[in-house]
Amino acid sequence: MRKIAASFADMFRGKARKDGRKVAATQPLEETSGRETAPATTPQVIEAGREAIKKASPAKEKKTKAAKRQKNVARSASSRRGSIAGDRTVAVFVTFVGLVTAALTAGVVYYSADELYSKYVRSEALERATFAAGRLEEAGLQGGDGSISAEEDVALKTILAMPDVFRIEVFNRAGERVRELSDLKGAAEIAPVGRDEARALIAAGQGALSWQDRRAEEGREPSYYSRTLVPIQDANGETGGAIAVYLDHSADEAGFWQWLTGILGTILVLALVAFTIPAVSLLLRTRQKREVYEELTYVSGHDTLTGLSNRDEFLRTLEIEIRRQSDEGHHLALHYIDIDRFKEINDTHGHAAGDEFLKQVAERLRDVVEKPQYLARLGGDEFAIIQLEAGGTKYAEIHARRIGSALNGVYKIGETENTEVVASASIGIAVSPEHGENANELLKNADLALNKVKAGGRNDISVFTTELTTSMQGRLEMQAILRKAFREKWFVLYFQPQYDLVTRRLTGFEALLRLKHPERGVVSPTEFIPVAEETGLIEPIGEWILKESCRAASLWPEHLTLAVNLSPAQFKKGNLPRLIAKTLKQTALKADRLEVEITEGLLLETSNRVLSQLREIKKMGVALIMDDFGTGYSSLSYLWRFSFDGIKIDRSFVHGVGVGGQVEKLLRSIIRLGISLDLKVTAEGVESAQQAHFLVANDCRNVQGFLFGWPVPKDEVATVIAKDIRVGTRAAQNRHDATKSEAQAPNEHAPEEEVRKSRNAA
Repeated sequence: MRKIAASFADMFRGKARKDGRKVAATQPLEETSGRETAPATTPQVIEAGREAIKKASPAKEKKTKAAKRQKNVARSASSRRGSIAGDRTVAVFVTFVGLVTAALTAGVVYYSADELYSKYVRSEALERATFAAGRLEEAGLQGGDGSISAEEDVALKTILAMPDVFRIEVFNRAGERVRELSDLKGAAEIAPVGRDEARALIAAGQGALSWQDRRAEEGREPSYYSRTLVPIQDANGETGGAIAVYLDHSADEAGFWQWLTGILGTILVLALVAFTIPAVSLLLRTRQKREVYEELTYVSGHDTLTGLSNRDEFLRTLEIEIRRQSDEGHHLALHYIDIDRFKEINDTHGHAAGDEFLKQVAERLRDVVEKPQYLARLGGDEFAIIQLEAGGTKYAEIHARRIGSALNGVYKIGETENTEVVASASIGIAVSPEHGENANELLKNADLALNKVKAGGRNDISVFTTELTTSMQGRLEMQAILRKAFREKWFVLYFQPQYDLVTRRLTGFEALLRLKHPERGVVSPTEFIPVAEETGLIEPIGEWILKESCRAASLWPEHLTLAVNLSPAQFKKGNLPRLIAKTLKQTALKADRLEVEITEGLLLETSNRVLSQLREIKKMGVALIMDDFGTGYSSLSYLWRFSFDGIKIDRSFVHGVGVGGQVEKLLRSIIRLGISLDLKVTAEGVESAQQAHFLVANDCRNVQGFLFGWPVPKDEVATVIAKDIRVGTRAAQNRHDATKSEAQAPNEHAPEEEVRKSRNAA
């Protein structure tokens, strides 16, 4: 076998050199293995997908940033579709090339090995036959008749004892067989060398050769053998005969093909490994990419907190359903849902509790939708639901009521008893095709209907109407006016006087903001203040009002106070106390002359930030006044929790004087409540003498309204103050004259009527 392997290697190297290839047969396999890398696991892609999930915020996201993130994730997921398909194709191609290469290599090796083995058998047979002829030549042939001597007979038996030799035939010079030896029972069935063939070989002389290999019939031995006929030289150097040596190659053949099978198997295994490793690597990477793609696709189309569809995915679904419902002649309703006062839950219980609350909201909404893709979280505490075959606005309203009933109620967002919250929802409705023929238009109109519900007190539903579009256009126009008004200085301050009904003297002014548009004239605050609060412009506007009004009040007499209204939006940054302190210092206005008026809307925000700011303002000596008292909730707890210095009764109660009913009783009760708490009670909107008489009769001294004075620009405040001084001087003079007259006239002789007139004059 070592000879076979050596011969095979020599043949293979020779053929490689002939083809101009490298000698090392294993080098291509090593290079192939070296070029292959470990299976790519794409850890960075997987980690990026996981980090996108972890960083999902439960709070209200900014829509622009959220849209940008979703587009980036969607683009990343989309780019991987082609990569996954390409990797799968490459893996299949590499596997196919590997199998073809392995088959071709095995075929080449097989046919080369068959040729090699034939050469090996021929060379071995020739070697044995030449050796046998040499032994006979050494023993010497006895005469030309080719008779065998005893010494030659021993030599022949020695040759027959050699491995694999099972038959020997000796021929004389005439080609006649003179000796035949065999140790195989079936040798008689083997065709011997013919006389003519032997004579022809002997005649050819030295160097002649006759070789044949044959296979026996099935079941006979040897199964594969060869016959080699070579000439024999006599003592004179002439051809004196021939010898035929029969070799049994059955065992060598079996061993050779067993060895060859191992070689071919090794080659196939190496080829398969060399090409299967990259194929498997690509398949693994394809699988991992598919998992990452599916994960990123899910992230790009779903909210990571609740598992609902996000805005982009929902809009795609909505667009498809609008077209389908339109083609089928059906209506589609869109329900835009906002959770009322979700910020309070976050601020009070924390963001973790807020997340749990949103999850429970999502679970409740899943129970009222037909399919999961018809429900989405649009951002923060906003959700949306698609209702198919709505049948019109009436059926849409019924479904919206059902949604509201599912959401309204108690939510347990923790394990303790204090973690139960009561929530409600506001819902805006838009129906296609009446309110919009595409997803964006329908969503915008549903949002407008939702804003109407919020403005009306929340916890209700509203259907979109064309008037809402007009209102929105008006708000957008007002936003543009406000931005330009701040730049062009269209804002002006007016001051409405406040009086003491008992002394009839001026006690202070309330600063009121006006917007003087060059084309529209004076714009009412009720038109632009809500818009300013929505857009955030109320903060710079409020700061300007505070500084300008304090600067003006610093020039007034010391006994006059200044009342300034504060918006809840001004408390959001938390720097309002510092702003007030800085303004008082810059304008040199005493803190006890400043009154800040706040509404109950701010008091509903019972966050620590609001409470701490109110306490700091109170510590400065600035008076806190509850504006519009009697409207809204009018919770009495506000009066002692926030240490108010006064209340201002809403004009709606004052205008109810003389109308009858329970208004006057309520107004009288409010005045007595304020007096009993040592609060300064001010009635606003006094426009008639009847209202003034009622107020003074019920001990409400502080008033303001058109009956006593209209709001005036800053330049006319001095005139109002001067007029009040003249009135005060005249009243003082009248009191002095009356006192002097009473002192000069004897009391016992003075007519009773004259004494009464003097008192009335006084």
